[in-house]
Amino acid sequence: MLITAAMPAEVELIIPHLKKAGNLGRRPFWHGRLGKEKVWLLLTGLGMVNAAQAVTAALENLVSCRVVLNIGCAGAYESGPGLGQAVVAERVVLADMGVVEKHSWRDLSAIKIPLLPLTEGQKPVFNVFECDPGLNRGFLKSCPDLTTGVFATVNQVSGDIESARVVARRWQAQLEDMETAAVAQVAALYQKPFTSVRGVSNLAGDRHLDLKIGAEAAQRAVLAYCGLN
Repeated sequence: MLITAAMPAEVELIIPHLKKAGNLGRRPFWHGRLGKEKVWLLLTGLGMVNAAQAVTAALENLVSCRVVLNIGCAGAYESGPGLGQAVVAERVVLADMGVVEKHSWRDLSAIKIPLLPLTEGQKPVFNVFECDPGLNRGFLKSCPDLTTGVFATVNQVSGDIESARVVARRWQAQLEDMETAAVAQVAALYQKPFTSVRGVSNLAGDRHLDLKIGAEAAQRAVLAYCGLN
């Protein structure tokens, strides 16, 4: 299992179980076992470009990697879960990739430009990446307090409640983050099962966040999944 996170604070509970292995794709890298799982842990840095570059480098080198998991913090929309709640993604969306006009916004499906596949004969993928149902069942079984939701991945986080409401309504999303869909896209390209677990650190649109409570919630769900509760 390849576990990716943007920031050191998002993996503080996991790192002590693993060994530092230098850099991979010029990113800090650890490996070892988390209970039943053989794990590689990669810090990607903030944002979609960093995440995509790091995961691509990892999957090019880790040929035996079977599964990709993204973890970290997220902001919750008004209809979403509360502070400190861990959530596993049903699907993730590239929420701001499309065409903006004066009075409207259109996603990639509206302009018929898919992100994947790069070859013919497969179903096109536009903004939305479905997470692996088997992985999600495993997480929900091992961590009953988990909830499920849709993650909206953005380049610009919502700076006020009205902006957050627009994104939440557009995608029926519960959480907002800056990396998950980019990791999902690379995993899909390499045909690796993918899911994401994130903990709520703030209300989307509210800049006051509790990084620690969100990060710990996600990590505890991962440790429970691996049999280390």
